[in-house]
Amino acid sequence: MAAATKRWLRRYKSAVIVGLIAVLFLVASNWSLPYVLYGPGSAEPVHPRVETGHKLEEKGALLFTTVSTYSKPNVFSILYAWLNPRMDIVTEEKATGGTVNYAAYRNLLAYMRDSSENGALMAAYDALGRKIDIKEQGVIVKAFLPETKAREHGLQEGDIITSADGREALTAEALTAIIQGKKAGDTVKLAGTRGGKPFEAEVPLIEMTSTGKPGIGFYPETVLKVTAPDPVKFDFEDTGGPSAGLMMTLEIIAQLTGEDLSRGYRIAGTGTIAADGSVGQIGGIKYKLMAADREKADYFLVPYDEANGLGNWKEAEETVKELGLKLKLVKVSSLSDALAFLRNLEPKA
Repeated sequence: MAAATKRWLRRYKSAVIVGLIAVLFLVASNWSLPYVLYGPGSAEPVHPRVETGHKLEEKGALLFTTVSTYSKPNVFSILYAWLNPRMDIVTEEKATGGTVNYAAYRNLLAYMRDSSENGALMAAYDALGRKIDIKEQGVIVKAFLPETKAREHGLQEGDIITSADGREALTAEALTAIIQGKKAGDTVKLAGTRGGKPFEAEVPLIEMTSTGKPGIGFYPETVLKVTAPDPVKFDFEDTGGPSAGLMMTLEIIAQLTGEDLSRGYRIAGTGTIAADGSVGQIGGIKYKLMAADREKADYFLVPYDEANGLGNWKEAEETVKELGLKLKLVKVSSLSDALAFLRNLEPKA
């Protein structure tokens, strides 16, 4: 029997090897690993994604930039990223900041995008000296404190709380006021939305180390609904995060004033935007620079945040030098800085 088996193996050796390789290839292709791949994303005009009801013809373009992310890659995708000098491999835990799960992380990114749209509206209308309607909509769970017990009792990052113990809690202050009537060890019944769907969670309170008072143990932020007097619409559903805020704001101002802020150039940029017009730092700026350079941007507006260490500016300078990118970097600390730069540009011939 053994001799017959050996003869069969000798006869069909090549077919067996090919079959094993095919099986290994199939397993590797379908084996998802807990990593996230990062690389250059897109650099595309903001103009088609923002509607204000006002027409504007741009000779150039204001470009918002993104990072390409690929979660749960297979073995071959990881190998490709490892060989590609313009891509990085990060563990899923590090990429998501240790959120409860990847769905919670996506909900948080969606909120950040929506929040950046609200920030863009508030900053743009403030710069134009025009009023805008603002209403509180709830309290979002941005991140948990290490000592919290809410995680294990069903609360997630990205959850938007609208009531506590059946009482309306549309602001962080209102939620705190409800909790102050309790003590550490008591529970509070929270309700609200998770990814647009209703959720409920009953969580125990802890003694907050910073105040000694009872709390849930997370960093809260009041969710706002901002309604402009003009019919402003955004189309950024395929993106996440807050980093397009600055470029959204510039596009809104350009459309509402009829002023072509591009001056005929391709001007890319990134940065969060606050209601007062201050510009904040973002993640993945090197990938955004690569994308902007690939799309032949003339300038790139870079957050210049002295209070938080100038990380974006330093990384941008290093990336341009290391990769030999052709675009020119522009320091931007505020919306007024960006507007001043654009308005002082000589129109491109």
